[in-house]
Amino acid sequence: MPRRTRTATVEPTGTRERIADAALALFNVEGTHAVSTRHVATRLGISPGNLYYHFGNKEEIVLHLYERIESRLEGVLAPRPGAGRRFDDVLAYLDAIFAHLWEFRFFYRDLNALLREVPGLEDRYRGLAGRVTGRARAIFADMVAQGWMDASDEQLDLLSTNAWIVLTQWFTHRQVVDRRRTIRSADIREGIRHLVALFSPLLRPAQRRRVLRLLDANA
Repeated sequence: MPRRTRTATVEPTGTRERIADAALALFNVEGTHAVSTRHVATRLGISPGNLYYHFGNKEEIVLHLYERIESRLEGVLAPRPGAGRRFDDVLAYLDAIFAHLWEFRFFYRDLNALLREVPGLEDRYRGLAGRVTGRARAIFADMVAQGWMDASDEQLDLLSTNAWIVLTQWFTHRQVVDRRRTIRSADIREGIRHLVALFSPLLRPAQRRRVLRLLDANA
């Protein structure tokens, strides 16, 4: 596939981000394997050559979108102002994770293939996994410190790792079981229920009731 020529000219970031936005929309609906750079160019009404000036191939677009994914996910799990004072912060994490999964559903649906096929992605993803599981453990540990949950250090380690597995592999599980490629918002809601099932048995009764009410309200 053609590669763009590097020049000293400053690339207009607006076009680059428009390309990324168009690719994201197509990837989410069709899947990365079904979308080519020509499809993205056609959607934007630009020539393939214009697209190649900004991205040399589809893999570069995926990596650019991955930068967003990495930034957004770490932002979702970042400490919140006043966090650790209200159980509502825990509920807010669940809402934010749901929105993140839906916005970038193509990535989590096609994750295993993308890790094999996109150069450099696996190493970056490995680093993200370490940071996110560490942040998840800190959130769960804070829930214990606030008296909302009972868990040992070993349980916290297992919980943070298992939460990452559910978060990243849930879509693959649904595709295999249901034999389909499409992802629906109901799939994400079900994934969140499985995520909550990991830690809800450890919650104190009052907190468990609040989490279950939230899940029922979003069913």
